Amino acid sequence: MISKNKFVIGVDFGTDSVRALLVNASNGQEVSNEVFYYTKWKQNLYCDQKLINIVSIPFDHIEGLEFVVKSVVKKVRFHQN
Repeated sequence: MISKNKFVIGVDFGTDSVRALLVNASNGQEVSNEVFYYTKWKQNLYCDQKLINIVSIPFDHIEGLEFVVKSVVKKVRFHQN
């Protein structure tokens, strides 16, 4: 069965994490959300927080985006079944 509801996914790339929020476009209700903390950041690689020297690692962004989008969609499927 196909749902007639339309959904929107918002994504925010921050300094140490990427976040996603899935919202029902017809009523604005938050359906699910997820946060992924960048792997390299958690390992304190490529950054020195004391010097405010931060290097963004593109793979962290890609890995995080893939994780949060899959996760918010999976949460919705789980709740609908």
